[in-house]
Amino acid sequence: MLPYAARTRIVGARRRVEQTVRTWLHGSTPSWRRLPNRVPWFDLPDALALVPRHAGNAAEEALFSQWIRDGYFVASGLVAASDVDEMIALLDGLWDASTPIANLTLVDLRESADDPPRNLTHAELLALPAATRARMRAASDWRVHGLHYVSAAAARLFHHRGLGGLTTRLFGRKARPFAAINFMSGSQQHLHQDMAVFHIYPHDYLVGAWIACEDITAESGPLVFHPGSHRAGMFGGFADYPQTNLRTADPETTRAYEAWVETVAARHPRHEFLARKGDALFWHGMLLHGGAPVLRRGLSRKSMVLHYTVRGADRGREVRGPFNW
Repeated sequence: MLPYAARTRIVGARRRVEQTVRTWLHGSTPSWRRLPNRVPWFDLPDALALVPRHAGNAAEEALFSQWIRDGYFVASGLVAASDVDEMIALLDGLWDASTPIANLTLVDLRESADDPPRNLTHAELLALPAATRARMRAASDWRVHGLHYVSAAAARLFHHRGLGGLTTRLFGRKARPFAAINFMSGSQQHLHQDMAVFHIYPHDYLVGAWIACEDITAESGPLVFHPGSHRAGMFGGFADYPQTNLRTADPETTRAYEAWVETVAARHPRHEFLARKGDALFWHGMLLHGGAPVLRRGLSRKSMVLHYTVRGADRGREVRGPFNW
């Protein structure tokens, strides 16, 4: 695996070349105004009839049929427990490590429940007194983005052939992983759709995969989702999506989106995912999901979240700011 700095330079150079070519060919016209919005096969009216063409076997046919009806499915036994254990051991050891890991940042840290969250590099964290780190670890619902850049075990999961192959067959096109997040406790996130967070065009070429890194209980703030809610369509306030979504919306539009989400959720059953270690929940980019409240403080809910799209569908680099994050 190439060093992080080398991979960053390669990715940056490729993006600059792609942007230069797009500008030379099309000027400043966004790609989504030039290309048809051809949604994936699983969103077509006759999608159930197309399942045998895309699934690899009878078991996948059942999963893909559930995907079309409910917007999710669960796959077990795909990932190696040894990779999960190695990755979690690294994360658990961050707080008392002897040397810092370069290019690693811990997100949403605080010393008490009333403190505003802040982000610290691993080096900045280890520079704090041990007592401060202990308070911070107890008070924080912390997470890490992009662990696969610095962890071989996380990289094996990020590039996992079983996960990627299943998603490729689901898309009907080569799936590309991106935007990996490791949560160590319940996120307690508001209900949302991932399509409202990313800038994907054509629509719905977005799949989330949530991997349980331990057994999850109802008290630890499990993942929550509403089966069938993926068919609700795009929020009307995002009329020029992918330009406008939660990342670029003004406060009034964001509040209207949150109210709309609650209305949609009320029409669909609520499900808590009480996963077993190694289970992988795949969900449609339009499926409403979030995090249940943590009922017993101190319980962990260790997980890794991957997102998949297809080549060229992530239009984030063409979107204009200002941005909310």
